[in-house]
Formats: sequence, C-alpha cells, structure tokens
Amino acid sequence: MTQQSNKLWIDADWPAPKNVRAGTTLRIGGHSKTPYNSLNLAQHVGDDPDDVRRNRNILSHHFKFQSEPFWLNQTHSSNIISIDNTLVDREADGSFTSCKNKVCTIMTADCVPVLLCNKSGTGIAAIHAGWKGICSGIIENAIKSFSEPEEILVWIGPCISSEHYEVGKDVYESCLNHSNLVKSAFKPNNVDHWYANLVKIVSILLENKGVGSIYECNLCTYEMDDLFFSYRRDGNTGRTASMIWME
Repeated sequence: MTQQSNKLWIDADWPAPKNVRAGTTLRIGGHSKTPYNSLNLAQHVGDDPDDVRRNRNILSHHFKFQSEPFWLNQTHSSNIISIDNTLVDREADGSFTSCKNKVCTIMTADCVPVLLCNKSGTGIAAIHAGWKGICSGIIENAIKSFSEPEEILVWIGPCISSEHYEVGKDVYESCLNHSNLVKSAFKPNNVDHWYANLVKIVSILLENKGVGSIYECNLCTYEMDDLFFSYRRDGNTGRTASMIWME
C-alpha cells in the first residue's frame, strides 16, 4: 500500500531512515496539454519545453529543493552514474549519491522505477528498469553502488502490471539469457507470447544478489490512467518522475 501525500506525489511506503525522502509524481497538477496532461516531466516526448520547465519548477518549489533534481537522458542502458559532482554527460538510466540534498531522479511511463537506500541513510540510488536495461545488468549495477547488499532497502514504484504487459520471444529469451531464475515471472499466453511480470523479475534479481528488504507499491500505470502515464496504453504520452534524496 502506498500513501498519497498530496495531488502531485505519492510517498514511498517503506522503512527507510528518517533523513531519506522518496516517492513518485502523479500525472496531475501541471501545465502540459493533451496528450501530456498535465504534470509531464520529460523534455524528450514532444511536449512544449516551457510547460515541462514549469512542471519541474512546481516540484522544486513544492519540496524546496536546494538543488535541481538530476534529470537523466535515459537510453534503456545499464549505465548508472554518481551525481556527487556536477557532470556534463547525463546519458544513463540510474544515478547514486552519498551527498545530502542531491536528488536522484528517473522518469517512467510503464518501466519499473527502483529506488534504493542503505539502512544507515548515507547512500541512495534511483534506476529506470525496462526489459532492455534489466537484461543489460542495471539491477546488478545498482547493487554495486552500495558496499553491502544486505544493508540495502528497495522500493519499487508504479509500473505496468503483468496482465497488460505481453511480450514476444525476443524479450522472453533475452531475460532468460540474462538469468534463468526469472523464468517464473513469465506466464504463457499463446504461441511465442508471454505475460511478463517486471516487478517479479526485478525482485528475483535483487534477492539473488543478497537484497532482502524489498517493498512494492502494487500500482499499475496501465490501469490507473487518471494518475499515471502509460506508453503501452497511450503511445505518445508524458512521464512521471521517481525521486530520492537525503535531507
């Protein structure tokens, strides 16, 4: 269960240290017009850049961020970068930091947002996990950002549920080639087609590397069209942001 704290945002419901803030934006409360209505936070989807900037400013003002959230140029890769220092190259699908008031941010519209912190509240990370990134090893790379896997807490945010995520043989075989452990996350539909449970895949890979404290929000982006964007449902659409930072 995830608690909605306001019209812009849902808080991650997990036992993170008190200095760690985390959650996911909703699609409401912004300036973007259809089909990006209304709190679209992505500059790469065809939305009016001025509207996106205004939407991002709404978040910064609401949370009183001391620095702008670290927006990535996501490419469905396994690349995760440190944001402890200012970087020019933002081509990555995840970020991590040990610094206070730096906001790790990823955007999704069906893929899995994964937020991580350690139990001591001294390190955080955020990753964008679609099937391509998963098969490239982004889950394993995220764990490497921390010294001890057993000390990691994970919150899995809103994403597409298995009932609405049918995949073909290419995705199925790619995932099993990465790890045969994830086979149980696929349910056969018809010839060479399966329903894929992305949350289960992510959880299996995390647990296999020693991460045991995993919390799921159980919210489907495809079904909850009033709250979330969904690329598979709508095609051309906006993106919500999952964010984590230390105060």
